[in-house]
Amino acid sequence: MADKLTAHRGKNDYPFLLPAVIVVAVMTQVPFLMTVIFSFIRWNLARPDIPRTFTRFGNYTYFLRIDNFKNFADWPVFYGIFFQTIFITLMTLFFCSLFGFLMALLFDHSIPGINIARTLILGPFFVMSTASGVIWKTTILNTTFGWYGVLSRALGLTPVDFISYYPRVTVITLFIWQWMPFFFLVMLAGLQGIEKDLIESSRIDGANWWQTTFKIKLPLIMNHLQVAVMLGLIFVIKEFGLILTTTAGGPGTRSYTLPYYVYMMIFSASNVGRAGALAAMTVMLTLVLVNIIYGSIRRRRARYE
Repeated sequence: MADKLTAHRGKNDYPFLLPAVIVVAVMTQVPFLMTVIFSFIRWNLARPDIPRTFTRFGNYTYFLRIDNFKNFADWPVFYGIFFQTIFITLMTLFFCSLFGFLMALLFDHSIPGINIARTLILGPFFVMSTASGVIWKTTILNTTFGWYGVLSRALGLTPVDFISYYPRVTVITLFIWQWMPFFFLVMLAGLQGIEKDLIESSRIDGANWWQTTFKIKLPLIMNHLQVAVMLGLIFVIKEFGLILTTTAGGPGTRSYTLPYYVYMMIFSASNVGRAGALAAMTVMLTLVLVNIIYGSIRRRRARYE
């Protein structure tokens, strides 16, 4: 009887969910559908004399074609930016996971002022990326009047222009600075959900700090870590505000990512069709990576059920 009542209530819930589903579909799927449609059209805003025509997969083949398989230098710029995007994303996720876990271990204690410290460490996560990029470029990393330049000269050192000479390292560092607090927050919630009796029992049994941390705590919050990585992947791979305000993708394309390439293709090259194709491929890459991580989460849960 209870099961029938629950099923009946579930059927009656659909009319209440329908408005939310419609709003979400309109706000997310309609723009994506328009992007996919534009990706099959030849449309250059800078050339109004050229008519808009249907090019099938012409915009995709422009990025994906390979004329010379033997010489990587002859491959389109897209491939270099594609692998560069994966490299920057994976390095950011790795160090965010590492530092986030270590910081969560450090802050998982009841000491005076811990709540204030936890609030302060979340600060970078709430700062707008373009604003933080301007601050880092002009106030901190500038070799002339930034903190880094002033302190280097005060110590008798020659400041290095990291933005010009090490753009990828700079971008990865700023990504870590911005998104590590999110990983910290998720993993701290997981650590605080562990039963204290379990930790005390392990210590009574003779487990040291290393064994307690990496054989008990880490496996118990592994689902939290995987969820943080999956959501962090979406956040990081779509980020381009920090790149725009710091390295501007340069020198050349050494700090380009696919979202920034989409931005440049539409606002610099004024090519709607190719920007649509790039955006569609970026979404496909994101979905593939998210599905890989989600599949690993499901397999891990099934293993322990």
